[in-house]
Amino acid sequence: MKSPFPVVGILGAGHLSKMLVAPAIALGIDLKFFAGDATDVVAVREFAQDCDLLSYEYGAVPISVIRAIEAEGATIRPSSATLMKISDLAQIKAPVPEGVIAVSVLVARSPHAQASVWTPTQIYRKEGVWTRTETPVIGISKEFINQAQNKALEIALALSLTGVMSVELYFHDGEFKLCGALMTPHSSGYWTMEGSRTDQFEQHLRAILDLPLGDTSMTSGFVVVGNVMAGTKADMYRPYLHLMARSPAMKFHQYGVNFIPGREVAHVSAFGDDLLDLRECITHAVDYMSGEIDE
Repeated sequence: MKSPFPVVGILGAGHLSKMLVAPAIALGIDLKFFAGDATDVVAVREFAQDCDLLSYEYGAVPISVIRAIEAEGATIRPSSATLMKISDLAQIKAPVPEGVIAVSVLVARSPHAQASVWTPTQIYRKEGVWTRTETPVIGISKEFINQAQNKALEIALALSLTGVMSVELYFHDGEFKLCGALMTPHSSGYWTMEGSRTDQFEQHLRAILDLPLGDTSMTSGFVVVGNVMAGTKADMYRPYLHLMARSPAMKFHQYGVNFIPGREVAHVSAFGDDLLDLRECITHAVDYMSGEIDE
């Protein structure tokens, strides 16, 4: 390493990548972002020279570029080999029937094959866009929850995963079937930021650096997360006055992106032991922030 603490380079600078900043600061890790043209091998090579290790936003970097940089000796996690395997996996995913329970299972794995898995979370969508997640999944037995977690661990092993990934499954006819898998931290894992002892972003850093993985147990009975889409209310700061007073325990995460109607601009999360109360809290917050309601 170039210094006592590693320098980790992230290819891509979207809001998911930027959520690595807080755990990186806490761990003393120097995080650098490449926001240029990820198809430019020369530029990526120059960026890599100042880093001990590289990771990336899923889909932001061509496999050919990752391979080229690996061939020159750079350490990139997840590797191009894992990306190729997950491409094959995506081609065999099952179609999702209407009205089924969609579940995401986050899993992490390190180069030394230590693996961890989080409590499965249920994904609610409207017109193909996620609107809310709830953790844990309600209405499915512990046996089936274990089945989902084991499936995610099996896939991580088969892919030789290094880092965090989201395995999406759906529950139908008494069993889980694979829907797809996405490399690196994912929006379905936002709940871990307040709801898990180790969130997906810290765990990703631990995994790619081959540090011992953290405890993934939940910190409360339930966690509900709402997706805030840009609507008629462009001011995302003023809603704090009402929402923070109404729900002091609720947490806000702004993405700092351009305000374009229909775009994901933030998410809110609430945690506790009363699921119905949490649902109401998050629904109100999302509607208020998007401008669907005033109070």
